[in-house]
Amino acid sequence: MTRRRDALALSLGLALAVPALTGAASPSPEPELVVWLRGPFGTVAGTNPADPANAAPDGRPLGTWMREATLELSAQPPLAATDFVTLRATASEDGSTIELPLEDGRWITGPDRPGEHTLLATVMDDRGVASEHAWSLDVPDRPGSWEALLEMPAIEASLSGSSGSVVGVRGHGCHVDTCQEAGYRPPASSLEPLTVTVGEPLTLELADGSALVGWEGRTEPQPGTRAETRLATDHFDGPVVGPTLTGLEPDRPGEWLLELRVDYDRERGWQWYLFRLIAE
Repeated sequence: MTRRRDALALSLGLALAVPALTGAASPSPEPELVVWLRGPFGTVAGTNPADPANAAPDGRPLGTWMREATLELSAQPPLAATDFVTLRATASEDGSTIELPLEDGRWITGPDRPGEHTLLATVMDDRGVASEHAWSLDVPDRPGSWEALLEMPAIEASLSGSSGSVVGVRGHGCHVDTCQEAGYRPPASSLEPLTVTVGEPLTLELADGSALVGWEGRTEPQPGTRAETRLATDHFDGPVVGPTLTGLEPDRPGEWLLELRVDYDRERGWQWYLFRLIAE
């Protein structure tokens, strides 16, 4: 019996020892640093310097709207006080490079020289580990100032069908950091009409060719059109250019008013647009 107890104790000891060896906690990997740049173009995460971040999905450089645009840098995990950040802007035209100071750990004054640039942020932590994050910028020849930023207009949008297209009247909206109230809704008779076929799909395009991440709207019959208001919404997993507004097409002949809210990509905000439709 003693021999059996000793054997059992030995087997239990081995069994207990195995989890102790195989279950030993390993050091948690350091989370990958993601660095964002925010400016008149919205908020975009930096990418490898060999392929700088741009405007998805068509790969256009990020427009700064003006020279010396105010840009903001943020990160996840947040940058520590001991992290050392250097910022360099390289002009695509001749490869010349300038260093941009980082103020208060977050603010950057963008390049003054018009043209395309690659902005490179190098982050060195207290262990001496460095990471690089890059963006492709397009600087227009417009003087930089707070007044110029406030004059940056919301994006025009057009609705298209088989007969052509019409530009929508902008309503309330918040574009990047500027919000505007449009006042009362104008009467439908004051809007330029778009003639459509009953049931035909309608598409929306932004004047600058940029993308949306979602929309919602209502197509409301006007006096004399015996029909029900149509409601629809759609949200995308990624940026979409020129979406089809499925569910908002008029289902009866007559006059309709389409109110549409769009959500811009890159966290640029949202905007309401108004269109007048004549369905035949």
